[in-house]
Amino acid sequence: MSKFIKYDSTLTDVTAFSGNFDHRELSGRPEFTSGNTYTTIACGFSGARTFEGYNFDSIQGVMLSTVGDIDIFKIGHTIGPLSTVTTLPYLCGGATIDPSIAGYFLTTGTSAGTYTLNTYNSMSVAFPELTATGIIDIVPINAAGFTTLANDINTTITIN
Repeated sequence: MSKFIKYDSTLTDVTAFSGNFDHRELSGRPEFTSGNTYTTIACGFSGARTFEGYNFDSIQGVMLSTVGDIDIFKIGHTIGPLSTVTTLPYLCGGATIDPSIAGYFLTTGTSAGTYTLNTYNSMSVAFPELTATGIIDIVPINAAGFTTLANDINTTITIN
């Protein structure tokens, strides 16, 4: 937490012991914003979706995570095995992840099972063909940490 002077404060307001401060968190981790409305995708879907947020320019990895560590994609043979991670080499200071994250690591590019960094505030995920029903989440990761749609905007993606 950092202290920021409220924009409507006078100098005497902030020199008092109690101060007139806002308390806001400064973070370098990726963060999703409320503009992400992809909450349902049909089984059999294969294509790209764009997600909005902050700090996407520093992303070092992206996972498609499964809720409950279940292999709902049944696509390990096309984009790699289902991974369960408790640590990542690019997290600052070798931080551990507790609880662990299970999912598929995506690569950069434009084919199925990849992600593309469009801008600082935008990233696209090219989903492989979704062959099962269930719930997935997008997990962008950088040195400052990681996030999920569920964590930032209280939503996940349901595959029907």
